[in-house]
Amino acid sequence: MREKISVFFDTNSYRQVVLDKTETEIISLFEEISIAEKRNNIEAISTFTVNLELMANLVEGESGINYKNCLNSLQFLSYHCYDLEKEEIRVCAIPFFQVSAMMFGALPISYNKSSQKFSKLIESFKSFENKSPKISKEVYEFVKDNLQKHELGFATSLAGLISAANFGMEKIYPNLDSKTRRKKLLDYFKDDSYAQHLSLQTLKIISKNLEIQLPEAELQKRAYFLRTQLPLSSGFFQWILCKVIQDNIDIFSKNSRAKRWNWLWDYQISYVISKSTINEGKMLIITSDKEMIEILKINQLQENVMTISEYLKFLNINSGSC
Repeated sequence: MREKISVFFDTNSYRQVVLDKTETEIISLFEEISIAEKRNNIEAISTFTVNLELMANLVEGESGINYKNCLNSLQFLSYHCYDLEKEEIRVCAIPFFQVSAMMFGALPISYNKSSQKFSKLIESFKSFENKSPKISKEVYEFVKDNLQKHELGFATSLAGLISAANFGMEKIYPNLDSKTRRKKLLDYFKDDSYAQHLSLQTLKIISKNLEIQLPEAELQKRAYFLRTQLPLSSGFFQWILCKVIQDNIDIFSKNSRAKRWNWLWDYQISYVISKSTINEGKMLIITSDKEMIEILKINQLQENVMTISEYLKFLNINSGSC
């Protein structure tokens, strides 16, 4: 039997695969993909962020510029990621839950209930008819607000880490010129010790929420295991921090809101992909995002990423307009 592959599409890949296609064309393409994926032992899994991004674009209703494309994308996703045996949409847990399960063998009590509720919400799009499910505008507004809250929190975390580190550098090296001090700041964020620090802080936050107390030495040991098994979990954050400093990016600018805040999806994906196999299989990311592809290449994971066109070619499907 072929090696099992878990495939994750980003938002633009779902939007691209249905772009400018009729209902008949979408159904035909889905059937081709479904057959080819089954033949190649591929299982599609959606991510929390992609679902939110697509749903957030439905808040404007049918008059919205992206409404039809995002509605078709969600309809496609709901079939693509539907687990026939469990009768629910496969949705990858957010990093907090992934690390909870992986490193502590425990999840918050409310996890299953909230996960099933969210899966049912996405399942309501499971129709190839060009009709929106009976979901109120208030739900779409809640989804959009929730997405923006997550994105703002992510951006704030990045800015806070840089500000704190920069303040520390100024205190330690008050007489250095700004260029030299910035180089030391970059070296600090790139160092393995900082990767260890990030992993350790992640585990401390989760252990506190789970009310699990472990000795410092044990947490350090688990933090090392986490960052070596899932190098992107810390490597992604390190890359982004350095990118913001090197390019002097204002993370709260209008341009960053439009282009940088969707690093949130990259962050979630960074916790599911590694050189090691997970669930006895390979992880495959479908994206054309240049920065995500660059991060994967830096971590020698270039074989785990394809554009949607490359993926359809891999499945021996005529990509057409994709």
